[in-house]
Amino acid sequence: MKKNITIAIDDRLAREARILAAKKDTSVSGLLADFLESIVENENRRETAKNHFFNLAKTGYDLNYSQRTFDRNALHER
Repeated sequence: MKKNITIAIDDRLAREARILAAKKDTSVSGLLADFLESIVENENRRETAKNHFFNLAKTGYDLNYSQRTFDRNALHER
């Protein structure tokens, strides 16, 4: 379901937004919807990364290198 939102912006900004929208073959509403989608998506990714970090901080990270094996040739491969 779509919702209409009313915003108040300066005439100059409205004019420039219409020009930009025309260049991108979309509407000002489409530009704003894409921008808001991007903001929400970025915030969700940031929140997920933050939660992952805090979970690692709580549980710790295995730094027991003695159980890891490395192939010297693979490490120095160029």
